Amino acid sequence: MTACASQNTTQPIKYVYIDNSCTAFRPIITHGKDPDVMDARTVKAINTHNDTWDKLCAK
Repeated sequence: MTACASQNTTQPIKYVYIDNSCTAFRPIITHGKDPDVMDARTVKAINTHNDTWDKLCAK
């Protein structure tokens, strides 16, 4: 029964965390008069998205 004498025969798995969100998502760019014809909530959502991207990803 020496095979069961030690419970530490398998090494723990070391996970590596890689954040790809800054490469997967980019700021939303509007063109021309887009903001003028968009709903105010849409413009606010775009601005919030872009501000968050700037805080987390801009270098």
